[in-house]
Amino acid sequence: MNAPSLPLQGPATAAPRLPRELPPIATPVPPPKPVTHDVTIVTTKKLAQARVLGVPPEEFGIERGARNIADCNYCFHDVVTKTRAQLIAEGFDEEQIDTVSIYTGNTEIETLARDSVQEHFSVNSGGINKAAELLRITEHYVRIDYEGNGRPCLYQVITGGDQGEILKKDGKDCITPFDVIPFAATTPVPITHRFFGRSIADLVIPVQREKTALKRGALDNLYLHNNPRVEVATQNAGPNTLDDLLVSRPGGVVRTRTAGGLNWQVVPDITGSIFPMLQYLDSELESRTGLSRQTQGLDANALQNQSATAVAQVFNASQMRMKLIARIMAEGVRDIFSLLHATIRKHGSEAQTARLRGGWTTVDPRGWRTRDDMTINVGLGSGGKAQQFAQTMAIGNVQKQLLAGGKANLVGDRELYNTAAELTRIMGHRNPDRFFNDPDARDPQSGQLLHPPLPPPPSPEVIKGQVQMQIAQTKAQHDQQTAAQKAQLEQAKAQTDALHQQIKAQADIEIVKVKAELDAKLAVVDAHVKALVAEQDARHAQQAHHADMAQSALGMMATAQAHDMKMEQIKDARIGESLPGARKAKDGKHYVSDPDRPGKFLMVVPHG
Repeated sequence: MNAPSLPLQGPATAAPRLPRELPPIATPVPPPKPVTHDVTIVTTKKLAQARVLGVPPEEFGIERGARNIADCNYCFHDVVTKTRAQLIAEGFDEEQIDTVSIYTGNTEIETLARDSVQEHFSVNSGGINKAAELLRITEHYVRIDYEGNGRPCLYQVITGGDQGEILKKDGKDCITPFDVIPFAATTPVPITHRFFGRSIADLVIPVQREKTALKRGALDNLYLHNNPRVEVATQNAGPNTLDDLLVSRPGGVVRTRTAGGLNWQVVPDITGSIFPMLQYLDSELESRTGLSRQTQGLDANALQNQSATAVAQVFNASQMRMKLIARIMAEGVRDIFSLLHATIRKHGSEAQTARLRGGWTTVDPRGWRTRDDMTINVGLGSGGKAQQFAQTMAIGNVQKQLLAGGKANLVGDRELYNTAAELTRIMGHRNPDRFFNDPDARDPQSGQLLHPPLPPPPSPEVIKGQVQMQIAQTKAQHDQQTAAQKAQLEQAKAQTDALHQQIKAQADIEIVKVKAELDAKLAVVDAHVKALVAEQDARHAQQAHHADMAQSALGMMATAQAHDMKMEQIKDARIGESLPGARKAKDGKHYVSDPDRPGKFLMVVPHG
């Protein structure tokens, strides 16, 4: 668009130029919409555990001449409890796992002897479910100079297959350095300078074989007693005699040529000598194993006429062998816990909360790095519960005597609580805090003791001074109370006297007022009585006049009545004279019979 030109006026000046084209107006661009996604976050937390697995003896091997596992140069473990799928999931090479032989358990003598219900004959040996097949791999623990520096170290080597090929895990050979061989072994009857010891079965098998031979001899002797051999002479035997003798049945018949031709052989009874030998072998078994008939409760006559002390002695003596075996086996338990401690020290990565002694305790294995001086104590026991209870009670009595003797520096709250807690544990209660307060328990919020100790009792001198001070204080308080009571009594007496005088003055005033009021009332009453007396006299005089007048009126009335009666009598006489049959009725009138009407009467009315 071209702008019009403007004329120039005045001096020449430069006119401003307008742009030929206006720039376009920029419009705001809306921001892009945010992109949203539906996200599901899954967190996975791995929980590691240290476990103890019992290894069958046929799956474990050790070098010849080894005396213990910790110092041996080689041992191995056949792992037969993992399936093909589990091994592949752990990272083993799948092609190598496919070449590993399937484990059936049909070749080991000990496994077959332990199999009483033919469990191993049903193990999956290939076919449809190959992932669930049990495979055999071997873990070797060997001390070798693998790095070539002249220092042999302990390594774990995992092999598999018929050729013992080293397996690969996550693309690497399964050759791993190890700190310690992760096995612990123990035997009930150790043999000096040997790794393998003897079991209880090794001790009793020879004796058991002897008992078997003796019992079989006794049974054979009893069989011969029931079916003895018979002697038959040739001249006494008939054609059917031998056949009858070969068939032994109750009530059977034996046919001979002559009567009494059979001679039965008498077998001597040897059970009288076998049974004492069996008893001797039983006592030998008891001495080898430590299990007697008394301890098992099988001998009913063993405890008759025996005191409790004698029975306890027999019981303890019979248990000595078993206790010895338990103490020897405890050494293996010690090694197990040592291995567990080393495993947790090495792989523990965070604190754990565990329940310990009835409370929750935080345990951090990361703080165990320097616990090299730790010792493991195995609970070997110290007798039965009754014996332990008696021993603990004896300790409690000693503590009681020490406290009574003033030796509180030897026995404190912690020691007394330990004794009570031990008694509680022996009685079968796991948490002693239900019955006793722990003197070391603290408030987790404030850190203060929940059950602080009581202050110590004062000395006799301090008690004597406190008593004298209390007596003086009591006496001063008594004197002060007595003086206060006396002052109160005097004040009350003064108040009572003043009140008595006030009441007496008020009473005198009231008496004077009442007397004046009574005198005024008496004067009024006296004037009123006099007026009443005067009025009564006037009334009496009037009544007397009225009485005289009434008396004269009565006389006049009596005279009038006499006159009327006389007139009535004259009237009756006249009617009787004029009408002889007239009769006077109750109403004072006279009646005569009506001759015209029988039973009727006519009233007589006099005239004039």
